[in-house]
Amino acid sequence: MVLNINWQAIDLVMFDMDGTLLDLAFDNLFWQQAVPQAWAALHQHPFDHALELLKPQFKAQEGTLNWYSLPYWSNALNLDLTTLKIQYQDHICLRPHALQLLHDLKMANKKLWLVTNAHPIVLNVKMQKTGIAHWFDHLISSHDLGFAKEQELFWHKLAAQYPFDKKRTIFVDDSEPVLQAAQHYGIQHVYGIVQPDSKLPARQQLKFPAIDQLNELSSSLLSIQVEE
Repeated sequence: MVLNINWQAIDLVMFDMDGTLLDLAFDNLFWQQAVPQAWAALHQHPFDHALELLKPQFKAQEGTLNWYSLPYWSNALNLDLTTLKIQYQDHICLRPHALQLLHDLKMANKKLWLVTNAHPIVLNVKMQKTGIAHWFDHLISSHDLGFAKEQELFWHKLAAQYPFDKKRTIFVDDSEPVLQAAQHYGIQHVYGIVQPDSKLPARQQLKFPAIDQLNELSSSLLSIQVEE
């Protein structure tokens, strides 16, 4: 995919974390296998039965801040999910070209924000593992603002605490409900991700322009005269 971006009109690039800069395979492994296995062992259930029992609990919180809250699920499931997350951290990895993209954008003097629904505990684990925190001007968790990115109030809270020009901003996220909320708020340049999880097939018929490889986003930067 060739992205036609007028980079001279862009000051800020906001990135989601999981499924955008990081491979979503880790999160799917954690929530679909590691957590049900731990819960099944706790209650002495077969794995498949535990998974069926957990699905309605997960579904009921989908799209809310609780859905993304490690402390919420630790309490709800009576599991130490922080320790479990750390035990599985070797599965955390960046998507291809992520580091090069961050480098290229910084060299082009763009501001970079990481804007994630991940709980601060998870954000810290993943920044420690990947070492990418230093690229960003701000690391922003929706839990600090009180609303998930799917919710309109998140964007108003974000702009109040971290003012930005939504007309001169690019936002990249693998979640289409999040992209829809961002676009509704007024961010004009929004992009999805074709294949957030490297273990799953590429998605089809997405509603928003979507990036396959992250270097597609920075390829058009080559024509920019980088300021000294």
